[in-house]
Amino acid sequence: MRNERLRRQRVLRNWRQQDVADQIGVSIVTYQRWERGNQQPSAYYRIKLCSLFDASPQELGLIEDALPATSKDLSTSTSKGSPSSPAEESEEATAEQPASTPNEEIMLWTVPYTRNPYFTGREEILAQLEQQFAISHKGDIHQPTVAQLLAITGLGGIGKTQIAVEYAYCARTEGRYVHTIWVNASSEESIMTDFIALAAQIPEFAAQHEADQRQLTLAIIHWFEYCEQPWLLIVDNVDDLSFIYNYLPRRGNGNILLTTRASAVGSLTIPISLETMSVDEGTRFLLRRARRPHTLPEEVAEAEKIVTALGQFPLALDQAGAYIEETASRFSDYRLLYEQHRHALLSRRGWQSMRYPESVATTWSLSFQRIEQSNPAAAELLNLCAFLAPDDIPEELLINGASQWPPALQKAVSDLFTFNQMLEELLSFSLVKRLTEHRLLSLHRLVQVVIRARMSAQEQCQWTERIARAVWLAFPDNPRDNVAVWRKCQRNMAQVQALDALVQQYQLLLPEAAEMFDRTATYLGERAMYRQAEAFNKRALHIWERLVPPDYLKLVASLNGLAQLYYEQGKYAEAEPLRQRALQILEQQVTAPQPYLMTITLHGLGFLYSEQGRYAEAEPIYQQALRIWEEQVGSEQPHLAYLLHGQGFLYSEQGRYAEAEPLFLRALRIREQQLGPEHLRTAYTLHALAVLYTQQGRNAEAEPLFLRALCIREQQLGPEHLKTGIVLNGVGLLYYKQGKYVEAELFYQRALHIWEQQVQSAHPQVAITLNGLANIYHIHGKDAEAERLYQRALHIHESYLTPQHYKTACVLYDCARFQQDRGRLSEARSLYQQALEIQQHVFGADHPTTMATRQHMHDVQAALQPKKGTQH
Repeated sequence: MRNERLRRQRVLRNWRQQDVADQIGVSIVTYQRWERGNQQPSAYYRIKLCSLFDASPQELGLIEDALPATSKDLSTSTSKGSPSSPAEESEEATAEQPASTPNEEIMLWTVPYTRNPYFTGREEILAQLEQQFAISHKGDIHQPTVAQLLAITGLGGIGKTQIAVEYAYCARTEGRYVHTIWVNASSEESIMTDFIALAAQIPEFAAQHEADQRQLTLAIIHWFEYCEQPWLLIVDNVDDLSFIYNYLPRRGNGNILLTTRASAVGSLTIPISLETMSVDEGTRFLLRRARRPHTLPEEVAEAEKIVTALGQFPLALDQAGAYIEETASRFSDYRLLYEQHRHALLSRRGWQSMRYPESVATTWSLSFQRIEQSNPAAAELLNLCAFLAPDDIPEELLINGASQWPPALQKAVSDLFTFNQMLEELLSFSLVKRLTEHRLLSLHRLVQVVIRARMSAQEQCQWTERIARAVWLAFPDNPRDNVAVWRKCQRNMAQVQALDALVQQYQLLLPEAAEMFDRTATYLGERAMYRQAEAFNKRALHIWERLVPPDYLKLVASLNGLAQLYYEQGKYAEAEPLRQRALQILEQQVTAPQPYLMTITLHGLGFLYSEQGRYAEAEPIYQQALRIWEEQVGSEQPHLAYLLHGQGFLYSEQGRYAEAEPLFLRALRIREQQLGPEHLRTAYTLHALAVLYTQQGRNAEAEPLFLRALCIREQQLGPEHLKTGIVLNGVGLLYYKQGKYVEAELFYQRALHIWEQQVQSAHPQVAITLNGLANIYHIHGKDAEAERLYQRALHIHESYLTPQHYKTACVLYDCARFQQDRGRLSEARSLYQQALEIQQHVFGADHPTTMATRQHMHDVQAALQPKKGTQH
């Protein structure tokens, strides 16, 4: 008679018969006899069973009124009168062979891995598995239903198998399943082998001795479908999804968990895509794997750097941790080693690596070989991607750059069908990801490391040259003031940066790369990202200056580009020698007329001189530029508006308003007609004309021009762009002159925020904003704040501009008015005197601005004169 009480107590604890036997110290055969009722345990083992289950003999069915004893049991108990020893019990166990009962209770556990003591994180994935599997049975796993199937997908080595192992052990601890079966699905043969091994553990199959393996496999599947106990089937390493469905139960009281490298699992199930670890998870894992859970903060920081360098990839982190543990290395030492011996460390697997014996390099190399055999073009595509920025690879870069690729790849990317076939091959191993909505590809950077290591240095240089030409073709050639192409520029930025690193690594002098770096610098400069723009411009110059034979025209364009970046940042001293050098090359090295480059260079030099108050030097240069263009080109192209604008700016700075206005109006007409009323360059002329009108007190005419220019720049550049800040300054000045002080302060504050966030706090434009705010604070009676801002503005102008610059005179004049209003007449007189000297030099003695300053100074001098009759 079966001992149902003993069996029930064991099942309630989710223990296998083997588990109880091990803890009691008997063979599983002996324990099975106890549950079947074929044999009663001796008094010695009854005591051990009661202790193990923390239950009374009656609760375990171990007393005579609960479970009748066999005659053998009774005689043994009567004759010995005391508990038998373990040795005696063991002798009894070996004396009798177990009976095979088809429906006897068993608990199957075939997971081939022990629990990973270093397993870290992945809580969200584990919770998702538990939640999805629980939903499939509506909270009651004992009700048979359609077997729920989930698939963990991801790149080899990303941790799919380890998550499956962890889930199995977690479920075992919680008593989720009675049977947990693990099947290696790397091939049909391995599946059948594991199913046959499983059959040997199930008594009803073991007794049949079925010789036909396929029939036995079908019987095992049938067993899953009709098994009353809850089960979990883990199908690991499914490389080929074409046959796996035939080996899966369709229904049953259980769940199926697949792990596969294939990113697409068809109609099988919705995949759970496994990504790399977070930096925090990866760091905790590395510390545990290296057996350094308690370490100093600086070592933790070094560990984080390793995690980042390895792209948070679990298998690579496991290898790193094993190396650090086995060599007793410091984290900082490993990081330096990795920088020098990447592929060697990615190929190394420590002596403790029993759970996953293959290294990162070995794991992926096997995949690469299979791809090379099945689809050579896909292998070439993978080689190409190994040299691109891994996270954002535009598909159009691969397609439009076809002319640069090897023949097989060139042909494959030229047709969408064959292009998709290549990607299907790579996706089947999760070697790439495809962001369909954005038409982007990505791959892990360690995949790139392993692929590159398989190539010779010559092959690596060859791929770099191909990519340089392809990215050059993809990057827009004229991003200046051309907002329409900026999105495309930004889409390719990651690839430009990756190429920059490759060109430096292999020390290549490629004209395509240099021209692309110049374009990139122009784009970044337009976005006011000056530091990054300078770096690319200098990289381009490095190449142009070393090319043999030299390309002087490209060199001049690059010099002008860097000079413009310096000019926009107020770095006039750095900009001038670049313009001078460009002009010298055009005059001495280039024989054919180059009206565009020559006038660009002259115009830039004129702007530099004007900004520094060197008007006598600027005017003939502007006139020369206009003369060259009109003589050699003659048409009213947008470039002519650019040259007219420069001369108008000079006249405006000098107070020659009547001469400046027609130049600005002509430039505006050309730009509106040929570029459009909403073009950025049109906004530039609108702003210049509005400033001119403000200087003349024509505020009603100035306001709509300012607001129109502001609208264009805010819409096309954004509210935080530096060029938007320039217009904000102009509007602030206009409102100040109109007495709208609250509105003026708001515009000045917006401008100051932009300038201080994006450029150095000592930029000349910042001084204009500070001076405007100081004027408003003075009116509001905030004299301490006003004085501080005046001093800051004056210091900036004196540092960046020439002593005779009219902008310096503006601040001196406003400071003098401020001191005069406070009754500090001596200081006011000195400031007026300095301003007057500059204005007379720049504008002349009869200019209205000069005359106003002279009158104020006379008023102060009169106030300082002692009144008649005053006694001394």
